[in-house]
Amino acid sequence: MTAPAYLDLEAEIRDLFAAKIREFAAFCAENWLLSEKDMSELEVKSDHPEAYRQGFNAAITDGLTGALDCWIDEQGYS
Repeated sequence: MTAPAYLDLEAEIRDLFAAKIREFAAFCAENWLLSEKDMSELEVKSDHPEAYRQGFNAAITDGLTGALDCWIDEQGYS
């Protein structure tokens, strides 16, 4: 292995940060979804529990990932 001619630590740290924050978003999508059982156990009841559950789950999966992609792009991390 040869040493690189130029060390761009800023880019490496930026790439690592983006990768780790994407891992967090994936963790949220896997672990923070509401099930029907979760909905039945909420203290504050919704008039439309299935719509609430679907909206919450969409926000945790697609919404969080989409917001993260937009933020990473705006910050210049991509």
